[in-house]
Amino acid sequence: MKKSFFVLTVFILSAVFFFGCSDNSDEKNDTGKEITEITANIDEEVKNVFNLTNSFRTGNEAFYLNEDNTTKTNLVGQLGTLTLDEGLCKAAQIRANEIVSKFSHTRPNETSCFTVLNELSISYSAVGENIAAGNKSGERTFLQWKEDNKKYSGQGHRRNMLGKNFTRIGIAYAYDANSTYKYYWAMILAK
Repeated sequence: MKKSFFVLTVFILSAVFFFGCSDNSDEKNDTGKEITEITANIDEEVKNVFNLTNSFRTGNEAFYLNEDNTTKTNLVGQLGTLTLDEGLCKAAQIRANEIVSKFSHTRPNETSCFTVLNELSISYSAVGENIAAGNKSGERTFLQWKEDNKKYSGQGHRRNMLGKNFTRIGIAYAYDANSTYKYYWAMILAK
């Protein structure tokens, strides 16, 4: 009896983690307009980006260049891991879907990318967004955002992933076979 209870508990916890960013409920945004059903399932590619981001934050590469492009801000040993957040995953999925048609931090309705959080009633005190296009692989997308060998001005995504204030993360991607880049990724970091 104890063994089957343990197996059932492990199965349930695994299911919660695997589907942690799934939400099939309909909601309304702040204008009263219905938001269509959004599901942001955590597949192997998304989990890979999540794990790589946390390893990056807690590893020996947790630094970025300063504006002089020669000195570094070293964050090794100063950052904790991020928590995968269901609401942020849903927001990231909305943003990934949107950047298929408009690859920008401005949404198709010409508002800031962060208005998606207000529409989903997600509170935050700090927030950042990374977007990327062209890679099917989560690892390649992470490396794109990691921005090794780029100058300070080209390390904005890196600085976001190493943000001291961030405690939560949402990651999602969209696929459109008829679009230019086919794969579109969004990462939202928040506190």
